[in-house]
Amino acid sequence: MTQGGTYLHANTQASGSLWKRIKKRWVGLLFGLPFAAVGVCMALFGVWPQFSDWQQMKQWQAVPAQLSRAELKVSHGDHSTTYKATASYRYEYQGLSYSGQRVSIDDSFDNIGDFNYSLGRRLERAAASNSPVTAYVNPAEPSSAVLNRDLRPEMIGFEMIFVVLFGGVGIGIIAYLLLAPLEELASTSAHNKPWLTRRSWASATIKSSGKTIMIFAWCFAVFWNLIAIPTGINCIAEFLDGNTVALVGLLFPLVGAGLVFWAVTETAKWRRFGPAPLQLDPYPGAIGGQFGGTIDVKLPYDRAHAFKVTLQCLESYYTGSGKDRKRRENCVWQREGYAHTQRSSHGTLLELLFDVDAGLPESEPEANRYHLWRLHVVAELTGADFDRSYEVPVFATGASAVQVRSSSENHEQALQEREQLLNSALDIQQIPGGIAMHYPAFKSAGAKLVGIIFGAVAFFAGYFIDADFMGPLFMGIGAVVVLPCLYFLLTSLDVTFGRQQLIAQRKLLGINLSSTRVPRSELTHLDIAESYSSQSGNSHATFYKVQAHRRNGRPITIGYSFKGEAVAKQALESISLLTGVPEA
Repeated sequence: MTQGGTYLHANTQASGSLWKRIKKRWVGLLFGLPFAAVGVCMALFGVWPQFSDWQQMKQWQAVPAQLSRAELKVSHGDHSTTYKATASYRYEYQGLSYSGQRVSIDDSFDNIGDFNYSLGRRLERAAASNSPVTAYVNPAEPSSAVLNRDLRPEMIGFEMIFVVLFGGVGIGIIAYLLLAPLEELASTSAHNKPWLTRRSWASATIKSSGKTIMIFAWCFAVFWNLIAIPTGINCIAEFLDGNTVALVGLLFPLVGAGLVFWAVTETAKWRRFGPAPLQLDPYPGAIGGQFGGTIDVKLPYDRAHAFKVTLQCLESYYTGSGKDRKRRENCVWQREGYAHTQRSSHGTLLELLFDVDAGLPESEPEANRYHLWRLHVVAELTGADFDRSYEVPVFATGASAVQVRSSSENHEQALQEREQLLNSALDIQQIPGGIAMHYPAFKSAGAKLVGIIFGAVAFFAGYFIDADFMGPLFMGIGAVVVLPCLYFLLTSLDVTFGRQQLIAQRKLLGINLSSTRVPRSELTHLDIAESYSSQSGNSHATFYKVQAHRRNGRPITIGYSFKGEAVAKQALESISLLTGVPEA
């Protein structure tokens, strides 16, 4: 294809991608519109009229009234029973006689609380005994009156669920889609610089996620508490009336308080550290080259501050379907280290640099399954901690940094941390003619306990599910997760490298389960392999094992639970040096 043809093809692809995003935006707007309409209609025709009438009725005057009829109407539906209090009454105001039928602010069937039921029964008793009741008359229009002018918090709370959830989701979707810039741009240089097709990557300055997280935290906290606070008030009222089960509903305002604390914390972080953008060097990050840059943080310089930096290549994808559809992340490649710091005009300048292996996936546009690169920077400080993430462009350019020189993986603190992890994971003792290694039970217990809890929940959920297929399926999944986690949690491994042979013994709580003996002459080499991984938020941890390969047969595990590839490689190097068995 000619250069002109390549240029046209690239721009056609960029334009096509832009058009797809525009169509997705319109689909999103159409999706959000019904939700917004439900919320707005409920606010305009449900919540607002009740508040308006309640405020006006505060000025209405109380007069005695006589009931001519009162009835609690009951409607039996397929799944619930609703009530409505009705009545006819007469009253006098300023010497004139009037009649009325309005009983309360909200004149409809419902079973939200016991308001209608209690009011209807009370009016029936008053009518049966011919007792007078109180009516509230509109002085400006005496023909308008009501028997009960109380605002019902439980009804407002119920309606606010539709206002906040439906309206909030719908308006949020519409506002985001209208205000957010189209990331894909039809760029004339897109054929050889694909990162320029994304607006947030149009320069070497990359914004962090700090402001987005802060805004999201406040929006979520406000939406949640608009529902939780009325619910909590109603639950307290129900409890005071003798319904002790209603106290469970106080969990909603407690969660709301936690969300407000989260939002305040994120605001404190933003105010303390500022935007803290990442300035890439090289731009973009280079597969087969280097990823580096600087971050200027609004924080007084202190050489004792330690900023841990993690660069990740992640595969993002969906699992499940329908309401169980969730986006997951799988860590493809990861490197950790510490940023070198120095004084700057804003406070503290962070410098970071990683070597990036060749052959890794490039940054891709968002799709059902795509690859992305993320830089995560954290520091534990007095007060609010520094915690920022950056989605960064990384492509196969092979470029190297120009200004940044010091490797984050070779930072003094990174070396010390790896040494500590190695010493805690690798217990080597020299014996006559070789070495002995011991890996006790309950090693790296945290991740295994999480697996056991998850599997147990799945197993018991399947046990109680009343289904021929789903119940056994959940129980099977739970068993598949629990049993291996229990096995590796409770077993230990003893490895002896002698002059003549390798012995690996696996024990369960001290009881010998298996013993493998391989002549030294049969061993060919040592290498490392991934064992398992864990994830908490944006933090991924991959654990490795060291294996001894033989000419015939499966490799033998001679070490495990090494956190991170760098630690595993150091363990491999140490074992190879002490045994004389070469690395792969």
